[in-house]
Amino acid sequence: MGDKRTSNFVGTVLGRQRALFGGRLFERLRHVLWAGLISLAMFAVLLFEPVDQFLWLIQSRIADRSPSGDIVFVASDEALNDPDMPQRRYDVAAALDELDRRGVGKVFLDVTFAQSEDTRADQRLSRSIADLGPRITLVDRIVVASNGRSLVRETEPSIAGSVFRVVSDQTDRNWFGLAWELQYSYDVAGKLTPSLGAAIGGIRGANGQKFSVDYGFSQTRIPVLPIEHLFENKYRLSDGLTDVTGKTVILGHSNRVTGTQQPIPGRMDAPASFVDIYAGETLKSGRTQHIRGPIVLAFHALLLSLVVVFGGARRRRWPAYSGIVLLAPAVLFAAAKLGVRLDLSYALGFLGIYGAMRSRMRWKRRVEMVNSETGLPKLRALEARLLRETISNGHVVIAKIQNYERVLKTLRTEDKSSYVLKLVDRLRAADPNLVVYSDGHHLGWYVASDDTDDVTDHLEGLRAIFAAPVEVGGFSVDVGITFGIASIDGDPAARLAAAVAAAEETSEAHNPIAIAETGSQSDLLWDISLRARIDEAMEVGEIYCVYQPKIDLGSKTTVGVEALVRWHDPARGFISPMHFIQQCEKAGRMEHLTRYVLQSACSAGQLLHFRGQNLTMSVNISATLLGDMRIAGIVRNALQATRFDPQFLVLEITETSRISDHSVASSILEELKSTGVKISMDDFGVGSASYEAFYELPFDEIKIDRLFVSNMAKDPKARAIVASIAAMGREARITVVAEGLENPQDIGLLEAIGCQQVQGFAFSRPVSLSNLLESKDIDGMRAAANMV
Repeated sequence: MGDKRTSNFVGTVLGRQRALFGGRLFERLRHVLWAGLISLAMFAVLLFEPVDQFLWLIQSRIADRSPSGDIVFVASDEALNDPDMPQRRYDVAAALDELDRRGVGKVFLDVTFAQSEDTRADQRLSRSIADLGPRITLVDRIVVASNGRSLVRETEPSIAGSVFRVVSDQTDRNWFGLAWELQYSYDVAGKLTPSLGAAIGGIRGANGQKFSVDYGFSQTRIPVLPIEHLFENKYRLSDGLTDVTGKTVILGHSNRVTGTQQPIPGRMDAPASFVDIYAGETLKSGRTQHIRGPIVLAFHALLLSLVVVFGGARRRRWPAYSGIVLLAPAVLFAAAKLGVRLDLSYALGFLGIYGAMRSRMRWKRRVEMVNSETGLPKLRALEARLLRETISNGHVVIAKIQNYERVLKTLRTEDKSSYVLKLVDRLRAADPNLVVYSDGHHLGWYVASDDTDDVTDHLEGLRAIFAAPVEVGGFSVDVGITFGIASIDGDPAARLAAAVAAAEETSEAHNPIAIAETGSQSDLLWDISLRARIDEAMEVGEIYCVYQPKIDLGSKTTVGVEALVRWHDPARGFISPMHFIQQCEKAGRMEHLTRYVLQSACSAGQLLHFRGQNLTMSVNISATLLGDMRIAGIVRNALQATRFDPQFLVLEITETSRISDHSVASSILEELKSTGVKISMDDFGVGSASYEAFYELPFDEIKIDRLFVSNMAKDPKARAIVASIAAMGREARITVVAEGLENPQDIGLLEAIGCQQVQGFAFSRPVSLSNLLESKDIDGMRAAANMV
């Protein structure tokens, strides 16, 4: 019981993995991953940092917070430290004395003084500094010298005495000249010196450790006191001036002093001291948080991934996409109000890159929906229109151009599109605005009328128009055209497929107009062939692979497995593989299904090898795909994606009688063999071209069709055919596999005949991957025979 629960659990997990990594969902997740990696690469090279700094400017304007009021800026509109104007040092001394008298809490003298020619002025300033004692701190400034190097400006020791010093680094700016981050302390001449901003805020930190400066405090609310009000005895609280008692005062130059301007958000010519004042206000308020780009990017990537995984339908995904995009300004606004700096640009870039990838993919699909030769939309576009506009009435008409391929062979390349367009012009005889869709020898359109008889009468009139030949390239070409009709009720896309099926059943002589019956078996088979339904089934794991073991008769061991595709529809139950594979071919989705099965089978094979079971993996390839080299690319991509050893992959070519050009097929198979895979001929012995294909194509293995294997015990002719094929295989030095072995008593016959490998219910039914992983030997295969 426990083993069964484990098996079910493994099967469920594998089913979810198939759904997660298949079709459109995998495509969208792949775009999420690539967009994230590109954004991280941009973060590594700081590509979007200017955008982030612009967003920080916006945050600073949004915040508009009130400062603490404990930090007062005493500003001078004249240069206080000009050596040629020593009398101003008396003004500074008087201002310091007045601050002392007013009971100032702390003073930061943000002006550096060199010695002047007036010794008494220097001494007067020195006494005022000394009188403030530990309440005053001198500020040294690190500036850029004329040679481009850093230069430290400091007050002469003869003036400063033993007063404590801090440093303000004016070189610690970005390329816009803004100071978004400052250090708690700086290494000045080998001595660790606190920064002015950190000293104002009363916070100490390790050397080199940085903190963000919050410019969200309103500039107009920062207390500013002209220095004249202090040394000219104009300082009266009754006049509304700022009280400095117990507060922190920064005495420095205003922005009117040449060379002291410093840009800050919202003001390009602020006093240099304002940067440190904002730093102090930031530390006092504790708003130093800075959420870096990778964290914000990861958050948006997670949200987008959740939308992609759980937003199956577009009508759910698009509102969610819009919500994520609108979330960005909302987060920016909230962070500004909370005083948290946010690196949002890389998340915005991530969303933009993802959007560009999805737009490009949608553009490619739109291009794929247009016939490149005629410029007409394909039948896929009609299907998409029916679904998009939720059309539930009217009819779908499909016109089949008879002898289409034969006519195209006789026309010049430049005349082929003209031929189809002339046919379309005739279809538009009654309605010039009719939208006609083209796909191969089919032309389709939508009719709004619900009256089937009216539609049929109209088509009879069209047939009369087509009785006259078409002039193309100077030649007169006869036209044969028949029609399939399906009324739209229920699933419109299903009715389109039913109309195509009806058109295929028509003939010019006996049945020129066929009407698809609602709920008919033909309708059902075409319904399951729809591209959208097949893609969705692969996404959610309804289409999956089971695996039937191949047994070596000599060693009685499992040497390989064959991947067989299955479809379990929740509404209809199990759908015959013969039916839905046939409909895949007619709907042009065989290549997509083959890619999906190859990916699943190679992944399963790699997992088997990882578990120590070095089995070959056989995958069926429709002979219809041997018309061009795309199948070689599909196989190569599947091997690269799964890292499965190509020597263990066997491609079984089905229905070789459908190969139209053996020379082309041979070159394609040789290209496939160059990758290391082996080629098998499936169902050998049936089909008129089997021996011709066996002779001309490079097969490494042939599989005797079950028709002969299942009857060889009771029919001497069947036994003789199996024996001759086995002998032929030995002579050609290729592996012979007997498939469809259902009776264990027939094993001895096959051994006597000399068949190397067998496959069938006598050993095992097709089993799920989870059961296959649990089976260790041939006995395990027999035990697993009834598991699927």
